[in-house]
Amino acid sequence: MKSPSSPQDPWSSAGRLAVLGTGYALPGDPVSTEQLTNRLAESCGLARQREGQAIARRMAIRTRHFCRGFEAPEETARAGQSNPELVAAAVRSALQDAGLHIDDVGYLIAHTTTPQQPLPANVALAADHLGYRGPHVELRQACTGFANALMIAFGLLSTPRARPVVLVGSETGSLFCDPRRAATDSEQLVNLMQMGDGAGAIVLGPADSGRCKIGPAWFGSIGLGRAPGIQLRHGQCEFAHDYAAILQSGSALFDAGATAARGLGLELESHDTIIPHQVSGRVGAQLARHFGLDASRAFTNADRIGNTGSAAIWIALAEVRSRGLAAGATVLTLGAEATKYMYGGFSYAHA
Repeated sequence: MKSPSSPQDPWSSAGRLAVLGTGYALPGDPVSTEQLTNRLAESCGLARQREGQAIARRMAIRTRHFCRGFEAPEETARAGQSNPELVAAAVRSALQDAGLHIDDVGYLIAHTTTPQQPLPANVALAADHLGYRGPHVELRQACTGFANALMIAFGLLSTPRARPVVLVGSETGSLFCDPRRAATDSEQLVNLMQMGDGAGAIVLGPADSGRCKIGPAWFGSIGLGRAPGIQLRHGQCEFAHDYAAILQSGSALFDAGATAARGLGLELESHDTIIPHQVSGRVGAQLARHFGLDASRAFTNADRIGNTGSAAIWIALAEVRSRGLAAGATVLTLGAEATKYMYGGFSYAHA
């Protein structure tokens, strides 16, 4: 582990960990933009179909998955699709990929911004579904929760004979939204068109316990003293967005991530695939244009599953791995989060 040399430098880990398995879980069938806007009009009186469809087209998000049906303005998650249940499903998928059982896990680290309830922690409820008796911890963090979780995992797996550590990100943001508010608040209409629910997980071990490797990794922030770009205020159940500030900071967050990667000897150009944060279906083309790269090297799945927040990077990595990678192929992630303008990432090497 490497501490920052100055307040502006990211925290980094220059070591390697073994990637033993990855997996993810998405609730229900994909919902098209037309299905979503029509359903909202019928059940919630939201007569902004054309505007909603135009927003989704601009973001190039065609489908997404929800843990609710939007059949009424206020709903709970469907049976089997709550945040803890999605966490459990993603963890089971990753463990199956790793050929391991839940009893093999030494530590479970979760991150989400949309827990089922404030207390007990979402991960404790997921542990019940998994039958997991071991230690666990949860981070209340959005799109860069994966990077902070990785920093913890590097420390846990540095001990001799450490048991596997599971990291899992999850979001059920559709429950943190009253579709009736979108009738008068364009910010909430954008949120409705952009978001998706889901969970993604990864099983990690000491570097000598597997052939596929993750690392170096980093986490940093450029948000000191700045108002949050996204926040959930006390007493409210909907996220507030400052979209103008978010748009202005997008390139700066990518630049900060690329600078951190280069400081660890990682060049964007030397990686076969780059996974940016999945904020929209256009992010791959935007990233490629910003850095002068071939757009085919950027992986995007937000066009199919929406912005899944804290789950996005792990879902994307699991998808890339499941599609098949050549031995020696490398993947670089560039995560970004607009809450307090944080960034993080890692390099992955396939074997």
